[in-house]
Parts: sequence; structure tokens; C-alpha cells
Amino acid sequence: MRVMFKSLFVLVAVILVSGCAQTTVRHHQDFESVARNVQSVVLLPAQVEIEQINFDGDNTPLEEKSALIRSQIEAIAEFKLASESLEVVEFDFAQAIEQDEEFAYAITQAKEAWETAKGELYEQGLVSEKEKANFQASLGSALNIIADKTGADSALLIQYSGFEKSSGMIAKDVASSVLVGVLTLGAVVPIQATEGAFIDVALVDTNSGKVIWANRKGGTTADATPAEIVFGELPDLTWKSELTNKPVESTVVETVSPKVPDVQ
Repeated sequence: MRVMFKSLFVLVAVILVSGCAQTTVRHHQDFESVARNVQSVVLLPAQVEIEQINFDGDNTPLEEKSALIRSQIEAIAEFKLASESLEVVEFDFAQAIEQDEEFAYAITQAKEAWETAKGELYEQGLVSEKEKANFQASLGSALNIIADKTGADSALLIQYSGFEKSSGMIAKDVASSVLVGVLTLGAVVPIQATEGAFIDVALVDTNSGKVIWANRKGGTTADATPAEIVFGELPDLTWKSELTNKPVESTVVETVSPKVPDVQ
């Protein structure tokens, strides 16, 4: 969780300094060709962890809030993907994991492969819009069993970490701010947010393992806002144009001139 805090504040700071010319979005180098084969998606259960940061360092998991945020994030993701003409496949992962050890192990492998892929995807931090499609990260064959079990062409992985500070921690921060204010001739400088969150998402081809699209965001609220922002940057489908153009053309030919021989 402490690593998440550092990542969160560094990411926010870099975004503010860098301006709009750079992005956290990542596309696979073969984005458009891979997208042609993607018509359905299944959502792996979002990994959500929110903690209360206490003065004594003994942090408290906020399980009810985590469950609430998880449901909100998954609803945002489903709505966005469905609005982009992708079929969202319903699948009971909890039941499948409980009944099939091989499947449970494959899910663990997929998550571990994703952690490794993040190192490749975000080693450069923010990149320019032109550079966001210069990546070829893959999770390998870890998702093949998901394709077999669910029939989905792609899988969406979500990881969210959040925190809220206790009243004691907030009071400590206020005291620190007062000290800073004295040193700066009365100007109180806020040095830490009272809450925050960090979210990572990746859309992965379940057959090839290629990370088609990925994004990450940090924010100063422990709610679903970072998810709304991250999914707001999902492309207005390249998929939509790539996947629908050819079928529409063939349908028009068959409907308008059903007796005309096929044109070679």
C-alpha cells in the first residue's frame, strides 16, 4: 500500500507538470489488427483494496467500502465497453475458481503476468500521444483457459488501491501544515491529501495474450472517479469502424441485389 501512495503522488505530480501532450494510455503496436478479432469481453473480478491510514501505523481494511467501489468500477467498465459495441460476457469466476483448480491457477498466473507486463508498459512513465502505440506487451498463454471457459475474445483486468486517513492522521497533517505555514510567512501549504486512489486497467486478447489497451490513473479521492477517467480514455472504437465496415458492406450487397453473382 505504501508503494501505491508513492506511485499515486508521483503520477499526479508528473501529470500536472507535463501537461496535456502526454498520456498514460498504452496501445499494442498491432492494435488495429488485433481489434478486428475482438467482439466480446469478460471482466475478471476487480481487485480493490481500500485502507484507513491510522496514526499508530496499524491500518484498517475498509471492506464494505472496497466492495461498494468494486461494484461501481465494474458497472462503469461494463457500460463503457457495451457502449463501444463489445459484448460483455457474464461469467461466475468465483464458482469456476472454486470448482476448477487448474482454472484458479491460470487466473493467478494471469495476474502475475500482468504485474510483469506493467513494468514494460510503464517503464517510461508518461509518453506522447504518438508514442502510446509503441508497445507490444503480452501475458502469454495465461488467458487461453479464460477464452476456453468463457468464450470471450478479450478479458479486462482491473486493480484499484485506495486510502482514507483517520482523524488522527489528518490532525497530524494539519499540524505539519501549520509548521510549514510559519516557515513561509503565514502561507499554509497543504502537503498531503486526506484520501486518494490509484487504478490500473488492461484489455487483453484472451487467445494471443496481447495487451490491446492499458491505462492507469491516480486521484485525490477514494471513490470511483479514477475509474471514470481511465475508461473515458478507451478509444472510440477503432473497433467499431474496423469490425462493422466489412459486414455492413456485404449485407448491403446481399439485400439490394440478392440475385447478382458475387463479384470476385
